[in-house]
Amino acid sequence: MKIGLYLENKNIGDIDLSKPENGNPGIGGTQYNFITLPYYFFKYIPDKVRFVWYANVVDNLPQNIESIKVEDALDAAKKAEKDNCDILIWRPTGDISGERFIEEIDSYNIKIIAWVHNTPKPKLLDKINKSKQIKRFVCVSQEQLDCLRDHDIFYKSTCIFNGFDYRKYVPTKEVKKEGKYVVYVGSLIPAKGFHYLARVWPEIKKRKTDARLIIIGSGKLYNRNQKLGKWGIAEESYEREWRRYLGNENGEIDKSVDFKGVLGDEKIEILQKADVGVVNPSGATENCPGSAIEFQAAKTPVVSGAYNGLLDTVINNKTGFLGKSDKNLINNILYLLKDKEMAAKFGENGFEFIKEKFNYKNISYQWLELFEEVYYEKPNKIKFIKQFPFENYKFLKEIIRFINKYVPILKLPPISKVKDKVKNIIIE
Repeated sequence: MKIGLYLENKNIGDIDLSKPENGNPGIGGTQYNFITLPYYFFKYIPDKVRFVWYANVVDNLPQNIESIKVEDALDAAKKAEKDNCDILIWRPTGDISGERFIEEIDSYNIKIIAWVHNTPKPKLLDKINKSKQIKRFVCVSQEQLDCLRDHDIFYKSTCIFNGFDYRKYVPTKEVKKEGKYVVYVGSLIPAKGFHYLARVWPEIKKRKTDARLIIIGSGKLYNRNQKLGKWGIAEESYEREWRRYLGNENGEIDKSVDFKGVLGDEKIEILQKADVGVVNPSGATENCPGSAIEFQAAKTPVVSGAYNGLLDTVINNKTGFLGKSDKNLINNILYLLKDKEMAAKFGENGFEFIKEKFNYKNISYQWLELFEEVYYEKPNKIKFIKQFPFENYKFLKEIIRFINKYVPILKLPPISKVKDKVKNIIIE
């Protein structure tokens, strides 16, 4: 089989992506996974699939896989069809380019796999579901898949976790944990929840005076051209939201806080020395958060919110703590800072968890199975609820799915559509 991937990298074209085994060089997790999937697949299964990147910028990509320059997703589909690709992997987006792709893709003779790192809005889901050429809708966590149970897209949906090469993250020697370092990794935009951590930091510092906060990330993580605010860290309106929590009386960054900006593989040593790793406490937009995986691979316990893909990537009370309030966030961080023995145990558990669940060899064979299903047009396998049946209304969504399948005359709408309509009525 010949498989193409549309790599949207116009905003990160200057970043060296040629050596994925060195870890994420400081780009968004989605783009990084579009690089690592074919790279590691070829490493573990070299004789089954031929990959091609259709990218906005073809410089700085690994040389062992062909890359072809394209303008956008539709251009990628056009060239992939001409190159006799059997399947094109594409990430759905809600912008003009993404909608145009969905509207026109059925006129092309190429099968499409939608690789969905962030779930589209209900209207876009409807369009994707109606497309005949979009054969599969691949979620990156079980929680993300379960949230689609009441939508017809569920019948062409499946779940494959993002693969991860943990080897570079494993400490080669014993790391001394000092019981004071809290490290956050993520883009500094509202959707990644840094403001949740910022607003509780004064209380954490008050109750543990030697606590130190290290932030790896920037408002420029996804777009190197983003204009930043007063501190040069995030967009001004977002910076303004949390500067008061992290600044001193002079309006400068407090001495307990250290913004590192966007880092490449040099961040690994910081992750290893961290006592607590914090990942998007809001849980918003998180389906398979790479930073949670990175922390655990480095044997550092994770603290975050008990939402969405974090329920799949962190085992609560075993590899970290997941909560649903500012109080939980404060207490969970302080607990691990003060109890080094428990933190170390969680760290070891986390490493074993990542090693088993996210290793790229297993993930590659799951993708191979999916490619064969799509290529030979085999029916999709319906997955049942495996965990947390009452999270995100998933039990109710399963009831709606059952009714719509066996009593189609009723045709109940997805919960997401109902919530959107209620929200619009309130706004109006």
